[in-house]
Amino acid sequence: MPAPIELLLALALTPAPFALGQPAIAGVQDSVHLLWWNVENAFDTLDDPQTRDEAFTPSGSKEWTSKRYYRKLRHIAKGLRTAAGSTPPDFIGLCEIENATVLADLVRQLPWEWAIWTCHQDSPDARGIDVAVLYAQDRWRLDSIDFLHASDLSGSRDIVYTAFCHKQTGQTLSGFWVHLPSQRDPRIAQRIRALEPIRPYPHVDFLLGDLNSHPEGLLGANLQAYNWSCMPSHVRWGTYAFGSRWSFLDSGWRHNSSKWHGEMHAIPFGIRQYEDHIPSIQATFYAGRYCGGASDHLPLRFTLWTCEPLPYIYPSN
Repeated sequence: MPAPIELLLALALTPAPFALGQPAIAGVQDSVHLLWWNVENAFDTLDDPQTRDEAFTPSGSKEWTSKRYYRKLRHIAKGLRTAAGSTPPDFIGLCEIENATVLADLVRQLPWEWAIWTCHQDSPDARGIDVAVLYAQDRWRLDSIDFLHASDLSGSRDIVYTAFCHKQTGQTLSGFWVHLPSQRDPRIAQRIRALEPIRPYPHVDFLLGDLNSHPEGLLGANLQAYNWSCMPSHVRWGTYAFGSRWSFLDSGWRHNSSKWHGEMHAIPFGIRQYEDHIPSIQATFYAGRYCGGASDHLPLRFTLWTCEPLPYIYPSN
């Protein structure tokens, strides 16, 4: 079961303002903003002998130099600022982050006023890619965290469980941040099995991430059987593109017992428009060719709200 975390890293950040209007939710004054993004192979340039990352080195097949690495980080940071808009995010979930060094280099690219702390550990994924959670430590206290992994699934990434408490209102918010096994293995049973470690956790509010499955497919039906409901989404083409072929791989779910409600917006960052053709995303790589973009997924913005009245916070003298 979850255990309190004892040590987190706070980093100095670089300011970089960007504005985009937030959607209004009728009758809701206080809401929580979460971002999620599969950042497509965010590797550093060093060879880790414990993982299969040789392609992402200067001498590897991807010719992954420091110039390409830092260009990708700048694009990811810009995409996160675009997705956040004028409201600093409460939480950010990322997947396909190689290690803590990549995460720290990325955080340095984000606006200093976001006051971000990070939750991360290396997962057993064969390629060395992990799920990481970032949060606004000036507003939220991390009460517990756990890294979950199905014992019979070797070489796959962890699910991150977090439980937070708002420092002023005392509201609690708990959830699972997931990156399920790739569709390279077509067996939906593998992705369902990867979710088995979440079953013993009662009273969890949300589950979101890259499920590598359409929310209306067999995996979605399995989640519904365990009292999860897919959040309404505003997605035009999909959340992932390979060229002009789009798929709906990322989604957010709320547990039916949760007081929180939510909706999802796919942010059209990195979209390449073609006259009379379906658009695509400027990925980092496409069919083995370097394209210089941030990711082959769109960043997602989740807005969560609860209809519970908030306690009045008396101002200090």
